[in-house]
Amino acid sequence: MHYTSGTHGRSALIARLLAAGLAGAISVQIALAQQVASPPPASGVQAPDPQKELDAMKKRIDELEQQLKAKPADEAKPTGDTTSPDAAPVKVPVTDSAADDAGSQAAAAPSPDPQDAQAPAAQAAAPAAPPPVDLDTPFAYADFTWMLSNPRNHDEVLDGKYFSGEFRVDTNYMYDYNHPIDHTLDETTEGERTGEFVIQALGVGGDFHAGNMQGRILTQFGAVSTAVPRNDASYSVGQWDLADAYRYLTEMWAGYHINVQHGLNIQVGDFLSYIGLFSYYSFDNWIYQPSYVSSNTPWFFTGMRVQWFPTNKLKIEPWYINGWQTYAKYNGRAGLGGQILWRPTGNLDFVWNTYTLGRDTLGVVNRSRYHADWSQEWKFYDNPKKTFNKMAMTVTEDFGCETGGGVVCTHGNVNGRPPAQNFAGIMAYQRMWFGDRFAFSYGGGVVSNPGRYLALLPPIDGANATSGTPYFPEAPGLPFKGYDFQFGFDYMPSQWVTWHVEWTQRGSDVPLFAGRGGMTPPGGNNGLPQYYTCNDGTSSMSAVLSQGLCANDGGVWQPDLVKQERRWIFALMVKL
Repeated sequence: MHYTSGTHGRSALIARLLAAGLAGAISVQIALAQQVASPPPASGVQAPDPQKELDAMKKRIDELEQQLKAKPADEAKPTGDTTSPDAAPVKVPVTDSAADDAGSQAAAAPSPDPQDAQAPAAQAAAPAAPPPVDLDTPFAYADFTWMLSNPRNHDEVLDGKYFSGEFRVDTNYMYDYNHPIDHTLDETTEGERTGEFVIQALGVGGDFHAGNMQGRILTQFGAVSTAVPRNDASYSVGQWDLADAYRYLTEMWAGYHINVQHGLNIQVGDFLSYIGLFSYYSFDNWIYQPSYVSSNTPWFFTGMRVQWFPTNKLKIEPWYINGWQTYAKYNGRAGLGGQILWRPTGNLDFVWNTYTLGRDTLGVVNRSRYHADWSQEWKFYDNPKKTFNKMAMTVTEDFGCETGGGVVCTHGNVNGRPPAQNFAGIMAYQRMWFGDRFAFSYGGGVVSNPGRYLALLPPIDGANATSGTPYFPEAPGLPFKGYDFQFGFDYMPSQWVTWHVEWTQRGSDVPLFAGRGGMTPPGGNNGLPQYYTCNDGTSSMSAVLSQGLCANDGGVWQPDLVKQERRWIFALMVKL
């Protein structure tokens, strides 16, 4: 029993005395009843008088009450910390014989051992035991939300027994120092316009799971639904326009799970490619504008994949797909590839992606493509007790080539060999966290891609991968080298919301980015981007620049392309 004031202490003490008196009275009444029921005592033995004993007990209680009232309040307080479980109960002296009987009955109740009294309080003060570590589900043994390309939310708001919902919104405002008059940006799939508020992407969908059945669907509304499909020309082979049929869905696949080792999944449909490390969804990334290594490599594949998890730290995933970021198949050969993902500890991540054999050039039936993509991520500092509590870094290396159909992988234009057509790039990023709410990231990359077969075509006059444009041809032997770097700051008021501010600068060795004059012809697109445009906005109907072209139409119009781009990015991203 614990006390917190002198008044409370006296009241409790009186109550205890009265309880003792009541217990004594009850015992006397029980004794009296037993005497009534028992035979009279033998002659010569004096029977006790219950009434006298009760009167003596009451008198003693009255005396104790008077003594208690006469004591100062401080003497009634228990000593020591009254809030501690170690505080000893107040001992009440009892000397009267009747009170001794009452006290003995009260003392018969076992008093708690001080160590026992400490146990519940100690259990309450001890932190809750951490949940058991999941060593069966792949990659569930540690927290990987720190990684570039992984969503950082720990809780699933829309998780259910048969369906786990997902909702994403990505909005941005970009300020380009070139101030293109048509507000158009290029060489990117993460920001298409400048000086405007843009709904970059809106995704609604989620994962279905019932028994061994799997399925995923996520919509793709917003600017990204035009920016990404325009880089795929495979739909131009044959009929039924797949670019329009699929453009509003970013992921759509069905699958079946087999309980082998740590799991085996067989999935067919349209799924994310993983090449280039950055996630297709900006919310999952450290930086909003990915380097060329990610931005110029595939975001999606269409086909079949098998995900095999021999351990909870390793995934082996082969692909059989239509082609390199394609809805359909360009020529007569599909692509083969795969991924090996290994996370030996909660601080390390290694991924190896490979793509081979695909013939992915429109109109060139015997040109094959090969590509390798390696990434490493390392969280090298983690101290949750500090304000500056975490640091991580990542490096990605990409290299690949094309061969056949007039190009070779290396040593081009030597001893009569055709031009070399290859891709080599590297990017590196680092991130620092300040608690769970703030983070700062920086990094960049460089790329070389002679032949430009992976460069993102500028949308001059509405050009896309099918039409091409004479203003930026993609052909063997043509040079393209670029660099970029970014600085980004995140404010994350909750695990589902990110406010992002970023500075990015990009450059190339050939004019590529939108300048002040933009890349839209006078009067708007004329519908024939494969030809040169005249200054009056009409098409020249020629893809060959020659003397006298557009002589009667004001001369040949030229888009304003420059070698440097500098811009600010402001983004608000939500994921539930």
